[in-house]
This record gives sequence, C-alpha cells and structure tokens, in this order.
Amino acid sequence: MNFTPNQIQQLENLGLNTPKDNQNISKVNLVPLFSISGLTLLSIGGLILLKTKNSSSVIPVSSFSSQESIPSPTQVPKSIQHYLLTSQQYFTQALEFQSSNSSSNEVISSLNESIIAASNAIREFPNDYRGYEQRAKIYQSLLDTQPQLFAGAIADYQQALKLNQNSADLTRQLASLFAKKGDLQNTLTYLSATVSLEPTKAQNFYDLAKIQQQAGLLPAALDTYNHLLPLISDSTQRSQVEIEKQSLEKIISQNSFSNNSSIPSPTSPPSITTEGNLIQASTSTGPIIAAPEISQNISLKNQTDSNSLSGTATLPSGQKEIVIQNSKLTSSSQVYLSILTGGKNQSLELLSKSMNSFTAGFSSPLSEDVVFKWWIVN
Repeated sequence: MNFTPNQIQQLENLGLNTPKDNQNISKVNLVPLFSISGLTLLSIGGLILLKTKNSSSVIPVSSFSSQESIPSPTQVPKSIQHYLLTSQQYFTQALEFQSSNSSSNEVISSLNESIIAASNAIREFPNDYRGYEQRAKIYQSLLDTQPQLFAGAIADYQQALKLNQNSADLTRQLASLFAKKGDLQNTLTYLSATVSLEPTKAQNFYDLAKIQQQAGLLPAALDTYNHLLPLISDSTQRSQVEIEKQSLEKIISQNSFSNNSSIPSPTSPPSITTEGNLIQASTSTGPIIAAPEISQNISLKNQTDSNSLSGTATLPSGQKEIVIQNSKLTSSSQVYLSILTGGKNQSLELLSKSMNSFTAGFSSPLSEDVVFKWWIVN
C-alpha cells in the first residue's frame, strides 16, 4: 500500500516509523480515522489507539520498582495481655495434662512454656506488675514439689507489690508464702499490711490474731480481736471469738505484757531472675501442681502446737485428761485453759505440768468432746 505525503506526515507526527519511498507495510494495517485538535485515532489491525501530538512513548511497567510502590510490612509489637494470656493457656494445659495422668514431662514442658511467657512479659514490660504476679503464682503452685522456687516466688510478689502498692491480694499472698516457709516476722508484716488495705474483711483479722497468739503477742492479738468482732455476722463464729477474747483478757490481766504491736520490717527481697526459673524433670509420681487450697486461712508452718505459745486441743468423750507436749514449757511457765465447746458448767483444770508437757482434764470423764484453748506464759 502506498502512502500519500500527507499520511506519511501524520504518521511521523504520531512518532511512528514512516516507510521510506512509500514502501508497502504488509504486516500491520494502519487506517487513519480522523483528527480533532491534534488527537488522532488510528486503527492498527482493528485496535483503536489514541495518540496526541505531544505524547511520549508508553512507560513500561517493569520500570516501576515493586519495593518502592509496596512498603514492606512492619511487625506489630506484642502487648502484655498477649504474654499473660499465653502464659495462662500453657498453665491450663499443664493442669489438663496432670488431670489426665499424662507423663510428667508433658506437664513440665507446658509449665516451662508458661514460665517463659510470663518472663517475656517481665522483660518487655518491666514496669507492669502483672507479669511478676503471673510468674509468682506459677511458682507458688509448684512449691510442694519444687521448694527451690520459694525465693523466686517471694521476689516476684515483692516486685509486683512495689509496682502496685495498694493491692491487698499481693500482701496476702506474701503473708501466705512466708507462713508456709515458717517465717513469723514477715508473716506478721504482710498480714498487718493486708489488714490495713482491707479493713473490712474479717478473715484477715482472724488470721492475724491467730498468728499473734501463736507468737505470744497476746495484747496485740486482743486488739485484733476487738477489731474483728464487729465484722462477724455469724452468731456461732462470733461466740467463739468472744470466748477467746475473754480468755485473753483474763490472762493479760493476771500478767504483765509489753504490747509490741509495731509492724516489723520485711526482710530484703531476693534478686529477680528475668529469664525465669525453669523446672527440671520430676521423679515424683504425685502431682506436680498443687491443688487449690479449700481454706483460705493462713497458718504458720513449723509453728505447731508443740512449739507455739498457744493452741487448741480436744479432750475426747469418756476420757478425763489429755497430755499436751510443748517445747516452750519451762518450770516457771504458767498455763491457762479456756473451754470453747462442750463441758457446760464444768471447770477444766491444769492437772500437772513438767518441763515439756502439761496435763489438762476433769475430775471424771464427760459424755461429750470438749474443745479448749490453752496458752503458755513464760
């Protein structure tokens, strides 16, 4: 096909190669349609193209960098809730393994993952008390089989309390830990702090009074009972506490006591291990995780009736006397007795006393059990 000079000029204006000497173009059939204000429409093999006089060549797609057009995704930081939830999920899994009698290695593996997640929370959020509290609770549940975790549990709870000083739950957990350890001074410290933070909860006052009695701090125990009585709504419990209070008043009136009710200072906390204390495979066939305690009462371990200054005993029916062993008893000790239940209109007497024991009873056996409270005053 031959092009006229006018057609050749139009092709050149469009940036298309023009044939030399009107040579035939056999492969591509270009048919100009019309031009309006410099806009030319051409048919190239049946395809309509729009081209302007000032148009430049089409930029190939490959010239765009994919890295420039699509920014690389950034990793979203994990929240402390993520770590706490992960820790709790692994702990729940460990409980399920234990309840289904799975191997101890499976239980320990899940527990270690739980500890690691709590430790990650501590490392990433060192100023949030919840990470320390979560790990302390894990340690606390393992103390029966992993007593080496005592220091870690105490350190974590103390750090959590430092960051959340108004938490009565943290002070109570610390009191429970120190009582389990047999540490009288720190048990009294954190129980006293718990009473200050929760002044309307009767259980706190009762636990404090009980341990004060065991330690021989009778005036302090009497003061605690005075605060406890208005909080008790159950008539039976109230009567029992009133009996103990009256017995204390009688003993205190007959002896001179120094009312040292000041709160002792806690011992310095152990160091905190950020990575966490992982547990090793256990050779024990029993449960690794302790079952939740049914009673929430705090009792001082290693401060039993045999080495405390007060206690409770039961004289069975049909038996007229009972011997109480106690290492605190000396030749100059005074022993006081008070009936709590049973033995109505009967007088419980101190029948004998030696260096390490005393005998309490009646002149003749009774037909019912008699529960009584005793105190040693040195």
